[in-house]
Parts: sequence; structure tokens; C-alpha cells
Amino acid sequence: MTSPRLSTLVIENFRSLRGKVVIPLDAQVILVHGTNGMGKTSVLSAIELGLTGKIRHLAEDDNGYQRFLTHLEADGGRIDLTTTAPLRADGKTAGALIFGQNSLFTANPLLAGDDIGFFAERCYLPQATLGRLLELYDDQKTDSASPLTKFVKQILGLDPLDAIVDGLHAAGHVTRIRSLVPGYKDLEARRKGVATDLASNTNRILVATTAKSTRQETVRDLLKTLRPDEPSILAAELDPSAVRVFLEAERTEDETLSRLTRMRSELMGLSASWQSVPADAATRDRAERERLEAAAMSALNSWRNAVGGELQVLLDEIRPSFPDLPSFDSDPEALHKATLQRTTDEGKRCRSLLAASDEASLTLRKAEATIQRSTDRIGELDRLLQASAQDVRTLANALAGIAPHVAGEICPVCDRDYSEHQSGPLSAHIATKIGTLTGEAGRLQSLATERAEETTRLDQAKREKLGVERLVLSPEEQADLTNGAGKMEAYAQRLQVLSGSAREGSRLTREASAAQGVAALSRRQDDTSTSILPGIDVVIFEATGQRVSAFATPEEALGQTIENIERQIQTAEALISTRVRANSELGLLENDIRVVREIQSARQELLTRSKELEDAVAGVDLVREHAKDLAEAADRARSKIVKSVFNNTLNKVWRDLFVRLAPSEQFVPSFRLPQSDKGSVEAVLETIHRSGKVSGSPGAMLSQGNLNTAALTLFLALHLSVPARMPWLILDDPVQSMDDVHTAQFAALLRTLSKGLGKQLVVAVHERALFDYLTLELSPAFPGDTLISVEISRNFEGTAVATPRVFAYSEDRAIAA
Repeated sequence: MTSPRLSTLVIENFRSLRGKVVIPLDAQVILVHGTNGMGKTSVLSAIELGLTGKIRHLAEDDNGYQRFLTHLEADGGRIDLTTTAPLRADGKTAGALIFGQNSLFTANPLLAGDDIGFFAERCYLPQATLGRLLELYDDQKTDSASPLTKFVKQILGLDPLDAIVDGLHAAGHVTRIRSLVPGYKDLEARRKGVATDLASNTNRILVATTAKSTRQETVRDLLKTLRPDEPSILAAELDPSAVRVFLEAERTEDETLSRLTRMRSELMGLSASWQSVPADAATRDRAERERLEAAAMSALNSWRNAVGGELQVLLDEIRPSFPDLPSFDSDPEALHKATLQRTTDEGKRCRSLLAASDEASLTLRKAEATIQRSTDRIGELDRLLQASAQDVRTLANALAGIAPHVAGEICPVCDRDYSEHQSGPLSAHIATKIGTLTGEAGRLQSLATERAEETTRLDQAKREKLGVERLVLSPEEQADLTNGAGKMEAYAQRLQVLSGSAREGSRLTREASAAQGVAALSRRQDDTSTSILPGIDVVIFEATGQRVSAFATPEEALGQTIENIERQIQTAEALISTRVRANSELGLLENDIRVVREIQSARQELLTRSKELEDAVAGVDLVREHAKDLAEAADRARSKIVKSVFNNTLNKVWRDLFVRLAPSEQFVPSFRLPQSDKGSVEAVLETIHRSGKVSGSPGAMLSQGNLNTAALTLFLALHLSVPARMPWLILDDPVQSMDDVHTAQFAALLRTLSKGLGKQLVVAVHERALFDYLTLELSPAFPGDTLISVEISRNFEGTAVATPRVFAYSEDRAIAA
């Protein structure tokens, strides 16, 4: 069964992510990229909330973080997470979380019980936890009160166990009980004397019991020979009366012997009749053809149970997507070709729709930008035109008509003397005014022309927006098409691998059909042997449970069946002899049982006295034994926890991972193994030089980059040191203060976890170069392997946008050639 994968994540108004974001996750590796503040950590936190219903590193501080999950510009939001299959047989495939104002927080996580803690501790490494581990490394205290020791004891729960072991230490010493209660020693002496008497009596019983057991085993062996399938008769202690009733009532051997003798006579007669049939009779030809038919059908069934079954399971998995596919049994090769073509075409269709949607989205953004710019410019032009709304051209014409009537400095309109202003002649002032109004009219004409052009540009952009909006897919449709494209391409690759199996199935189907036709023709031609073969077939089936067609020839069927009947007759005769002997041994067994009962009745008085003494001792020892058991159980539990955590296996995994990421580092971090599995636990970190010499703590010996590597590899070691309960591994920007060599080795480690151990990886990084490098290094390497890269950004409105890109396996034709 394929491990369940994270399938789809839907986030709405969560922390820094404004709006609705749909992220497809149905791939072996998912890489998330975005600059600082775009919401990478929010995406991983949303996965944790969908799986567990809480953010663990925030919940430990109990600061009411649920009130701050909603985006500041929204009233509420939700998170929906789905998987391809349930993690447990009774598990779920979807988790949901609803949050909002007024402390609204409703969680229905996908995981439950211990799986929640396992995921938070072993499968998800947020940046906050990575920083906490570094603080523990830097603290160089080695006493039992160090932060690391307190952290380990809190996790392992050792403090209560230490208190139980120390408090009940005195109850484990019998000498102290004897000193407190002197009569306890006398009571033990009396109990020892009664035990000696019982031992003597037991020796007497042993001789009689041994004889009875030996006789009982003899009878049981005889009964097993007669009826091995009768558990009530073959009980540990035989009931002689029930056995005798069984021996007298069950006499099936006589009936079996009579039936076998009759069948042997019938077979001998049929064998003589078959030998009288000519050698070239149609019956023998028919038997050969039926044998060939059975062989052809057997080969076809073997193919169906092996690679044909694998092909049929794959086609049945694909059939819900294409219900009109032809039947599998008629022509597997034709069905394989049709399904391969349909899955290939469907994958291309999904890719085409996604490409068209991306192109339409780009065109839509350009149109929206044009609409915004044109709208703003038209508003600005309207304001300019409104400020000069008076009809300047008409006023200029009116003044030009008045100018010829001006004589001197008296205004012909208001009769005022213009010379009072001392600003030049009135005719010059009118001429200047006419020139100014004429220039203003030209400027207004230019603004009107520009507004008309902007209006035309705005109308064109709106028509273009309406034309491409229908081509833009919603985030849900993009996620469905992305998952669909990856699924169809994976189906096509798996079908391509099974092409030879489909051709073989079609060949076997044709051969089986031809053999059936030949056998049917032979049956119609059977004249001479028709009256003989049915009788032979009936007797052979009664005797062996097989048909004549199961044998190479009828002669072989008759010969083997007669030999089998002879052996069964011999077996029936042996069973009759065994029944007679069993009756004789049963009489001797009844006598042995009576002797044992007589001896056992003599020890009842000793047992009564022993019980009185044991009750007295039990009253004294009850509390002590309970206390001792409790102390031992606590000590065993503490020892088991210490051995399971502080062991060479954990240090070996940690060392291998650290050396792989930091091959040039001379000091390797490790846990100092406890010298004893008893006593208090002291969790101490140290480093070991490549030469084997023990050195100081990681904080004193390692650089900042290698400290980060040590923390990261410790988390991976804890993840790999226990049996896998879920296939997911989620890392939030794990590459911190690492150089190129560390980064390359880390990419190789991720590739091993993904493609070698089958882990579904979700890794978030903020550096673009590292994101591109990991996309290349973790690209699909075999059919069915997939990778999804997701880039988190914001559009011009501030809404979060997730841009997924799926990578499927593609065979390198150049290398293959």
C-alpha cells in the first residue's frame, strides 16, 4: 500500500497571508519559496494546524496565540488540509481549522492521540525549535540541574520514577522486616518444615503420576492416529469414560474399508474397458486437447495472478477517470494502449489549460494596470478642464469685435477712463487680453484631445480584461489541474513500464481461446469414448477430487488412482488394528488413575496446614511485596527509558548525519552515554574528536554554522531512530549560516530521505539561489517521482498569491541513446 501523502492545503486570511491561497502538495518533494515576510512560515504553520490543531512552540508559552491568527484586514479565516489516504485504518483524510474575531477558534485536526505529539516532536522542525536547541548547546552546565537535563527529564518523565524508587528502597530488604517483627522468623521456620513434608509426599506421587502420564501418552498417540482432528478427545487430561465411548461409537474405518474396496473394483473394471478402446480413438485425442486447454488456461491464470494482476489493478485505479474504457479480459493490450493514450492526452490537456491560465493571468494584470493608469489620468484631465470651464474662445471673439470701436482711453463698455490705471493704452491691453485667451483655448483643446485618447485606451483595456477573465482559473481549479497533470503523467509512465506485460496477456488470451475452440471441437467429435470417459471421470473425482483432464492421459489417471486406493486400504486396516490396541491400553490407564487419586488424598492434610501458614505469611508479605514490585517496576521503567534514549544507536545516527553535512569538522557532537542504567539521569552533551578523544561541549568547540548543523542533524537522528509512524518530514528554512559544502551535502541528504526512504518532504527556504538549487537537486529521478515548487508572493492589491509548478519524471533520451 502506498504511504499517504499530503494532498492539498487551502489557507484563507491566515497571519500574513491575505485572501485565499490554494497549494497542491501531492508530490514526493514540495519546495516553498518566498522573500522574508511573504508567508513561508505561515504555510508550514498552516500544515501543522491542519494536522494537529495547534502550533506547539507557541502553545507551550500559553500566550493566547489563537487571537492573532486572523489577518489584520479580515474578520476571520480558515485552513483546510487533505491527504491522499488515511494514516490509520480508522483515520481521516481531511483536517479543518476555523478562526476569527472574538476568540473564535474551532479545530478539527486530521491527526489524533499520540500521532499529534509524534508529528510535533519528530516530523516538524520550525525555526523557533531550532533556536531553542542552540541555546541548550551553548549552556555548558554539566550538573543534574542543567537546562538540558531538566529538558530531558521533563520529556522522559524520570523525576516521579526517581522519587518512587528512593521512597520504597527499604521495602526491598527482608532482613529489615525480620528485625521489625521477630515472630516473622518463627513463621518462616514452620512453613519450611511443612514444605519438607510436602516434598516427601510429592516424591511418592511422582512415581504413580509418571506411570499414568506414560500410559496416557500412549493412549493419546493411538487416538491421534485414529482421529487427529478431535481436540475434545485429545485434551491434556484424558477422560477414560469419554475415550471409551468414543472408541465404541466411532467405527468409521469399517465403512471406509468397504467403500475403498468397492471403488477399487470399479476402477479395475473401468481400466480394463479403457484398454479395449483403440489407440487412435477420438477420446484419447480429446483428452490430449483438453490437457492442452487446461495448460493454456493455467498459463493465462498465472499471468493474471502475477504481472497481469498488477496491470489490472493499475487499470482499475485509472478506470474511474475514464469509465468508457473497454473490458480487460477481451484484449489487455488494446485496453493498455487506449488507457495510455487517454492518460497522456489528459495530462497534456491539464498542462495546456494551466499554461493558458498563466498567460491569461499575465494579460489580465497588464490590462488592470492600464485601466488603473487611464482612470487616474482621465480624472486628472477632468479636473483641469473643469478649472477652465468658461468659454474662452467666445470671449476672445467678443473682445476682437469691440477693439475697432475703441477710440482713446475711454472703455466703450463701461465708459471708464483707462488712463487712470497708468498701465499703458487701452487698445494695447485689449490686444494682450485677446492673445492670452486665444492661447488658453489652444491648451484646453489639447487637454480634450488627450482625454479622448485616454478614454479610447481605457475602453480597449476593459474589453481585453473581459476577454481574458474567463481563461483565468481559480486557485482550486489550478490545484486540481496541477494534481491531475501529475497523476496522469505518473499513470502514463507506469503504463509504459507494463507495455510488455500487456502484449504477453493478449498473446496468452488468444492461445487460451484457440485451445478452448480445439477442445470443444474434439468433444463434438468424441463418438467411441463418450460412454467410457464420464464413468472414469466420476470415479476418479470421487476418489481423488480431481477430474481426468488434470492428468496427462486417462491411463495415468486410472493407474495413480488405483495406487492411491491401495494405500488408503492399507491405512484403514492399520486403523482397525490401532483401535483394538487402544482399548487394551485404556484399561491399564484407568488403573493408574485410581492409584494416583489414593496417594493424593493423603496429602490433603499437609496442604491444609501449609495453606494456613502461607496465609499467615502472605498477610505479612503482602504490603512488602507490593511495595517491592512497585519499586522494581519504576526502576525497570526508568532503565527502559534511559536505554531507549541514551544509546549508541542514537549517537551513531547523529554522527553519520553530522559528518555527512560537515565532512571537514574535526569535532563530532554526541550524548555522553550513562555508565549505569540505574540512578539519576544526567543529560550531558560533548564532542568527540575524529581521533576518538573526548572534548568539550558543542557550544565551546563548534562554529555557529556547525552548531546549526548539529541541531539540525540531532532532529533528523531523533526522526530516524524510531519506527516510522508517518511519512512526512517538514523543515522551515533549515539552512542557516551554512556554506556551499554544507548546503550541497544537505541537498544530498534530502534526496536520500525522499527517494531512498520514501519520505514526503516539505522544505521552506527564503534564498532564491538555494531554492533553484534544491529544485534541481531534488528533481524527479524515476517514474512516479514528482516535485512541486511553490512561490509565495503578493499582487499589486496586497493579496497573497501561491504559484505552484509541478515537475514529473522525464527520461533523458540523450543519455539513453
